[in-house]
Amino acid sequence: MLVRSLFPTIAVLLLLPAAASAQVNTLRGKVRSPNGTTVNNAIVELRLAGGAMIAQTVSRNDGDFVFGNLESGEYEVLVTVAGYEPALQMARFNNSDRMNFAEVVNIEVIIRPRVEALLGPPGTSFSQDVPKPARASYEKGIAKLRENKSDEGMAMLREAIATFNDYFDAHFALGIELFHRGKNNEALEEFERTRQINERQDSVYFMFGLVMLKEQKYALAQRAFREASSINANRVGSHFYRGQALVELALRASDEGDLRADLIEAEKELNRAWELSDKRLASVYLQRARIYERRGDKQAAARELESYLKAEPEAKNAAAIRTAITRLRDPNKPGPAADKKPPEY
Repeated sequence: MLVRSLFPTIAVLLLLPAAASAQVNTLRGKVRSPNGTTVNNAIVELRLAGGAMIAQTVSRNDGDFVFGNLESGEYEVLVTVAGYEPALQMARFNNSDRMNFAEVVNIEVIIRPRVEALLGPPGTSFSQDVPKPARASYEKGIAKLRENKSDEGMAMLREAIATFNDYFDAHFALGIELFHRGKNNEALEEFERTRQINERQDSVYFMFGLVMLKEQKYALAQRAFREASSINANRVGSHFYRGQALVELALRASDEGDLRADLIEAEKELNRAWELSDKRLASVYLQRARIYERRGDKQAAARELESYLKAEPEAKNAAAIRTAITRLRDPNKPGPAADKKPPEY
């Protein structure tokens, strides 16, 4: 009887080493844009090789994400976020099931901005230790905004701010939503609060610039975009919009020297935006056409407009651009007067 009663105990003891060797592998990752900026609030899906999703999270401060308790094998990581192309990356744990240790795999996922999003509001890369209740309210607010439920989204963002007054991302997201709704003064208050929290974040000055551009305060706009570029020289939108603001200043300049200087600087900024966008940002053609027409080089302006139509054949303003090309190609048509800005394309 004694011997028989020992068998279950021995069986359990024999199983313990196998249980202890069960692996708890960890996958850690970071989401970045091509210029190296980390991307927060991206949706990260973990899938088995073949496509079945097994877990989901969002990238946190500094673009970090983590999945734990993973078995050995191959996985797919799919990252999606508004304004970027979806990015898929593979990850593999190579340890054997018989090995009594865990493995940590680190990956970096690079997401490429959509062409139409290159000029949209940028993300942020400021890391904060945010209380969990504030973070939960913020994530609910962002989800509501993605569902186009603006009032509910802003209410949740304000709740996050009430919980943690120095919440940079919440102030920033609220400012962007207010800007989209045309409440520029309220938006500026939120952006000023973010500047007080972190004055070295280029996205803050970028948004200041967009507000000033919208209000046709071009001198202030170009200064804000210049500050954004000094912090992050690789932001396409900062260079493009500074170029646009400088074009507007030049077209309104009463001094010929100021006009020439602004046009030269504008062209440099637009060319920089063109290169940073991998030569995909067709809007550069339109602004350069305005520069060339203002200088009196109608043929160069026409070529820029033709290049734009080639890149964007279905553009909403295509008819107006074709009319402008015809006018520019006609040698009998006079150039713009010194005090008259070229037509908008």
